Amino acid sequence: MSTHFCSPPPESPPWADDDDPAQILRAHRLRRTVPRRLILAVLAEAGTHLSPMEIHRRVALRRPELQASTVYRNAATLTRHGLLHSFDHAGLTLIGLSGHPHHHLVCDICGGITDIPSSDLAAALDGLPLPGGFQLSGNAQLLRGACGRCRQDRIAIHDLKAGV
Repeated sequence: MSTHFCSPPPESPPWADDDDPAQILRAHRLRRTVPRRLILAVLAEAGTHLSPMEIHRRVALRRPELQASTVYRNAATLTRHGLLHSFDHAGLTLIGLSGHPHHHLVCDICGGITDIPSSDLAAALDGLPLPGGFQLSGNAQLLRGACGRCRQDRIAIHDLKAGV
């Protein structure tokens, strides 16, 4: 099953233009190994969330000798240290950069994923009392619904059936 992503890749990675994966790793006091640098670079270039298998495929294009287990192990390390985050969607674990706090809007129709900055969600929920004093954390919430394109397609299909 392929996953469709609604949001286009960002114009730049979610860290400062003058930073590179080695600098990011250094700032987090992590060893600057080739697999770690490549994982960060691949995700920054993709501009979206990828499955571990897809990350390995893209890393292997540059360094074919790197085994999938090496990529998986390093992605887990980067996740534990807060550089990456993961979530399950459509039977896949997807991994993305944690460079900016965001949540995920998931379309139930096409399976698309769109990132929304945490601050936007916080602003939308500001003043909305949640039951029992519940407070959302700033970490990767999944919000489900229908993306604009699928909603428009549904309207168009409805209009065709209605003869409008």
